[in-house]
Amino acid sequence: MKKLITLMSLAIVGLSFGQGEEPTFTVTGSVDAYWRANLSSVNDADSEGVQANSLLGAGDYSAFGNDSGFSLGMANVKFSYMGEKVGFVADMAYGPRATDGVNLNSTGNNNGVINEMYMYWKPSESTTFYMGRFNTWMGVEKFSPVDNFNYSMSHTFTFMPRNFNGLAANFDLGNDFSLGMGVMNPVDITQGNTSGDYSVAAGLTKGNSTLSFVSSQDATNIDFVTSFDITDTFDMMMNIHKADYEDTNFPGPGNGFTSVSLYPQFDYSDDWTWGMRLEYIAFDDWATDNVITPTITANYSVGNLTIKPEFRLDISEEDVFYDNDGDMTTNLTSFMLGAVYSF
Repeated sequence: MKKLITLMSLAIVGLSFGQGEEPTFTVTGSVDAYWRANLSSVNDADSEGVQANSLLGAGDYSAFGNDSGFSLGMANVKFSYMGEKVGFVADMAYGPRATDGVNLNSTGNNNGVINEMYMYWKPSESTTFYMGRFNTWMGVEKFSPVDNFNYSMSHTFTFMPRNFNGLAANFDLGNDFSLGMGVMNPVDITQGNTSGDYSVAAGLTKGNSTLSFVSSQDATNIDFVTSFDITDTFDMMMNIHKADYEDTNFPGPGNGFTSVSLYPQFDYSDDWTWGMRLEYIAFDDWATDNVITPTITANYSVGNLTIKPEFRLDISEEDVFYDNDGDMTTNLTSFMLGAVYSF
């Protein structure tokens, strides 16, 4: 929970540096894999190669864990130099999750396995500039499975902008306020820009709450994230997201969507944590009007290894999933067992 709060409380690029400390060079990373079984649908593709695992069978755009049986996630290595005034991050990722999250939903040459690569300059105690490629700062969920409680991803994360390449700045305004602003290539164009268009973004953070937006090629995304402690062992996070894709070329669902997601977490013991993601997403002019997705996940920690059993139910207003007979239906039930090792 504390890790997610730290990521959420930074307005633009979701980064935290040890300012005022001795310069450090670190190497961190992770590997992950999973097993998945559909309980209400087939576990293989039909004669036309359509998978039952995801919304409308669009396998790569549903939950970043769409393959039945045993599958790999990704291998991730991050090199970081954090100095008092300057530093950099080079984050490399390889595997199906990296392809889905970085390459498949992006336009342009992604240089193979580059997830994030940026530099920062801190000219004063209250101002930091960043330049390069970075993942989205919106929402609760992050690209790396290490930073997420659930193993599968929400529909909101799937359909929001995920990759940016540009220049951003963060300003510490005092009294627990910070302001972030950025000018970047159009959303998900992570290498070069031949369109002549640019994205603009801004975010205001107060404590554990952040309100941000990005406008790109007539598409607009507005995002609000907050978190709070209910008890010493029970925490809650909430995300509200509005996407307007009408009259744009953004590869999102229909003309956009509105979503509300709750993330309660309960620390049962030092080794066990239980949590839930309850997502409601309403689409504008798409194949279904809305989808409700409750996901229950447990995290069992053994040293640097986290085992994540997960039960997920997707309920749609329209018939957009497949049942065991290959017929269209309104729901999909699945079980996953994820394993994430971080170093």
